[in-house]
Amino acid sequence: MGIGEGLKKLRKNKNMTMEQLATDLNNKYPDLMKLTKGKISKWENEKEEPRLSTAKILAEYFNVKINDLYSESNTTYKDDNDITSIYNKLTPPRQENVLNYANEQLEEQNKVTSIDGYKESKLVSYIACGATGAGIGEELYDDILHEEVFFKEDETPSNADFCILVNGDSMEPMLKQGTYAFIKKEDSIKDGTIALVVLDGVSLIKRVDICEDYINLVSLNPKYDDIKVASFSDIKVMGKVVL
Repeated sequence: MGIGEGLKKLRKNKNMTMEQLATDLNNKYPDLMKLTKGKISKWENEKEEPRLSTAKILAEYFNVKINDLYSESNTTYKDDNDITSIYNKLTPPRQENVLNYANEQLEEQNKVTSIDGYKESKLVSYIACGATGAGIGEELYDDILHEEVFFKEDETPSNADFCILVNGDSMEPMLKQGTYAFIKKEDSIKDGTIALVVLDGVSLIKRVDICEDYINLVSLNPKYDDIKVASFSDIKVMGKVVL
């Protein structure tokens, strides 16, 4: 059961196009959302499933419960109750048999889904330029850490030039530790852009807030303090994060 039909129904109830929805979400959640019409289309056609954190934001936006995003939520709830009712009538040894069988079925299902998805998806390559994050960043080497990595085409943004490993939790919930951030090369950025910058030879992904007398490098994770720099002359902008 995917999010597609539920999302499409909620969007049409607001008389919005996919492009309008993407724009409105980006404006309302500028630190968390960088959506395109194409991304909305993938969700609605169930070619891609949003992360749970994103689904929660969508539910908040439409002012519904997260289950309402899923078109068959009522049926699933009823089926769950039926299964639970039967399970509770069984003796403990038979309950254990049911649980073991269910786990076996789930494992087989996940294997099939994973293999089918891999076969159907085209792989594309990106140059990975080292790592960044951990609140204070890591050195960004020119060549030593460059390597070719592969991703499924439908999981990558079309406008990215390279990627970099996120080594820390300073930009959660947007960027998870151990994942790759995709970067579009830019040498100048607007206020509030999530960007890859180099400060004192150290690479950082931060939200760049342009203040009147200084630049603030802001982590989305509130446990990290802002980094204040005097001006753009003190940092090198490598590009902006694209989703």
